[in-house]
Amino acid sequence: MNLKILNYIRNKSQLQALFISQFPADYIRNEINAIIQKTRKSSTPGTNYFAKNISTLEVLIFIDTNGVPDGHLLSEELKIKLQDYRENLAKENRSKSLIEN
Repeated sequence: MNLKILNYIRNKSQLQALFISQFPADYIRNEINAIIQKTRKSSTPGTNYFAKNISTLEVLIFIDTNGVPDGHLLSEELKIKLQDYRENLAKENRSKSLIEN
């Protein structure tokens, strides 16, 4: 099976098209809207819901949670960014646990 290299995802419709074989459309929409709500704290809920474009960070959070779409591999750049995101997340979690203790 030939796997396609995934270089970028720029909007919700591209994300949905890639993951529609794995998840229902409602799940994809709800998940990305929840991610947008977390990452765009300064914008209003309505603008988050109707936003069409998504950032690379938002895509990486979605991929970290749900995996890579069927039939695709991440580009080297996205692999590096995903690894950086995971390392930063681990650092934040360690910092929070140290503060709580």
